[in-house]
Amino acid sequence: MESSSAGNADGNTPANAPGNVTGNVTPEVDPEYRVVDLGKYLRLFWRARFVLAACAVAGGLLGYGISMLLHPEYDATVRLMPPERKDTSFISFSARNDGDLYLGLVNSRSVADDVIEKQHLADYFHTTRPSELRRRLAGMAKISVDKDQFITVVVRAKEPETALRIANEFPDALSRLNRSIAQSQAEHRFEYYEGPLEQEKNKLAAAEEDLKDAQQKTGMVMPEAQVQLGLTAISNLKQQITTRQEQLAGLETGSTDQNPQVVQLKSQIATLSGQLARLQAQNGGASPSSARMPELTLEVERLTREVKFHEALFQILSRQYENARVDESYSAPVELVDRAVLPDEKSWPSRRLFAMVGLLAGTLAGTVLVWFRR
Repeated sequence: MESSSAGNADGNTPANAPGNVTGNVTPEVDPEYRVVDLGKYLRLFWRARFVLAACAVAGGLLGYGISMLLHPEYDATVRLMPPERKDTSFISFSARNDGDLYLGLVNSRSVADDVIEKQHLADYFHTTRPSELRRRLAGMAKISVDKDQFITVVVRAKEPETALRIANEFPDALSRLNRSIAQSQAEHRFEYYEGPLEQEKNKLAAAEEDLKDAQQKTGMVMPEAQVQLGLTAISNLKQQITTRQEQLAGLETGSTDQNPQVVQLKSQIATLSGQLARLQAQNGGASPSSARMPELTLEVERLTREVKFHEALFQILSRQYENARVDESYSAPVELVDRAVLPDEKSWPSRRLFAMVGLLAGTLAGTVLVWFRR
């Protein structure tokens, strides 16, 4: 005891003291430099190869058995081509592809509700909640569009007849919705053109009345032709009057006023002078270059242009109005490329897939079992 105490007092530390690092203690190895012996594990799994094989076979057989127990499901496929849109308006407001447009229509709530109602899916799904019915129908139907803008609808159900009926109902529901949209658009155009068409009809009637009054007032129905005809007639009358006046002057030198030829010539000159005065009055006075003639011509031509303008506008509106009436009773049909047929092969479950998944799961389970039993 004294020597031990003396040793401690002298500052000597025992060999097995915690602070002594000079003893026979093995230093720890850094995990970063730890070496994994792969051969050891390979030998382990090789010795347990029969266990791994048994687990893999058992897993494959289990997966195959599960696929046999599950109720088979069948796919019915329908492929359709979007109808061509008939646009009778001046501007087309849609820039989307027809395939994308009708894909949205097929996926719409209106089409889903129509299919549910026509096929009585509330009884099939045993529920009356609309949201639940739409959710289950969306789970059954897969709708897609390809690069050629063809729409494909694939319906999966446990009964092949059910898949067939629901798949073939989608094109019919789309046709009904497309017809309803076309009729609604036609009604809007019909109402839009109806008011302006009636107004333009009244304006055309008023313009025709104004033109008729101007023609009756001026006596000009065709101003250019009438003016040209009037000028020609005035020139001819003046020439005839001049000719008869020369003849009368020659007779008066050697005959009396009682001469029958003199009396006849004077009567003809008076008649021709009266006709000339009336023509000059109708064409603007005594001279064809009078200021009244262009004024009358311009007024009639202006009213004629007004009538033609309202007539052209009335024809355009009438054409659009008639197109709207035609579209109201017409809608482009949905073209069926492939109608759904009764499926004769099940689409799910795939026995091969289940067997492969079971094989992999069994192998993994066997590996874990061997690892923990080593």
